[in-house]
Amino acid sequence: MIINMVENSNIKETKITIECNKVDSQILKIISLIKNYESNDKKIIGISKGETYCIEQDDVLYFETVDRKTFCYTANGEYEISLKLYEIEEKYENTDYIRISKSSIVNLKKIRSLRPDFGGKILATMESNEKIYISRQYVPVLKKKLGIGGN
Repeated sequence: MIINMVENSNIKETKITIECNKVDSQILKIISLIKNYESNDKKIIGISKGETYCIEQDDVLYFETVDRKTFCYTANGEYEISLKLYEIEEKYENTDYIRISKSSIVNLKKIRSLRPDFGGKILATMESNEKIYISRQYVPVLKKKLGIGGN
């Protein structure tokens, strides 16, 4: 990858141009990162014990839906958020967040280790030492995202 940067005091607004042979997952991830940075959507609003918190996107371990409520888990606690899982998937498309079950989305950056488990599931140990299961239906997506291939 070649990166060129031109500084010009006559330019009123920053313009980013990507030239590529083919749009692939790496290019889509770069675009998504730029859009997320530009739109300042890095904060997630969560509520815990009656108080409202601004949670940094990078601090999230995982999201989970329980009884039609969505929760965001960090090393510091659990927060109820207003987003639905499908909205989180759309908002953080082409980032390190992936669906791991019908009710959970995980931040791949926060997984410490993975271990095969009974029935084709994978047990993920998070940076917080919390253990969460990756459903067998989502294992191929996880392996592809991690670049470890196969089923």
